[in-house]
Amino acid sequence: MLGGIAAAVLTIGLAGCATAGSAPDAPASPGASDSPTAPAAPVVTGSDARARLADLPTPSATEPVLAIATVLEQDGGAILCVGAVAESAPPQCDGPELLGWDWSAFEHEETGGVRWVQGVAIEGTYDAEAQTFTRTGEPMSAAAIQLPAIETPEGALDEATIAAVQEDLATIEGPNMLGSWGERGTVVLNVTYDDGSVQAAIDDIYGDGVVFVVPALR
Repeated sequence: MLGGIAAAVLTIGLAGCATAGSAPDAPASPGASDSPTAPAAPVVTGSDARARLADLPTPSATEPVLAIATVLEQDGGAILCVGAVAESAPPQCDGPELLGWDWSAFEHEETGGVRWVQGVAIEGTYDAEAQTFTRTGEPMSAAAIQLPAIETPEGALDEATIAAVQEDLATIEGPNMLGSWGERGTVVLNVTYDDGSVQAAIDDIYGDGVVFVVPALR
């Protein structure tokens, strides 16, 4: 029940945590240094980088992770909106299918026969290939959870380089990529989930201190 989420939150607290639309209901990323991180060499963008980005890993979470998101009824089931959410009634968003969700167990809103609830904290596992999130713990209000704020590391990229890297990242296909933006001289890439392999692959392409990967599930 709630103990599973509490344990997950404790772990997060000890370990430290889009392009269009509003910012997602995503948890924060691990803490970062305040010292500027300059790339060791000029950042190479364009066709070569994009070809390598096409082979980025899309990891699954076989152990429970924490999602803070909007849950939206869709096609007779429910989806977990881990990316940007369009503010409408009902809201519009995308995300993995949410398995094990019970609408009767959580207070929600309904418009035009479509049910939804915002600001839900859910513990579960994530299958990237099947695009499903399977609930393993009892859902609770995100307001009851204290999460660290996102702390983007300070980089040394100029605006032209940030824009060029973002153009590369925009070519990545697949639901794991939620969007990117520039912040503090760094490009921030929001993904559904990362076990460390996405960050490692990105660093291998651009070098350290260029792109900071922020997972929505952690």
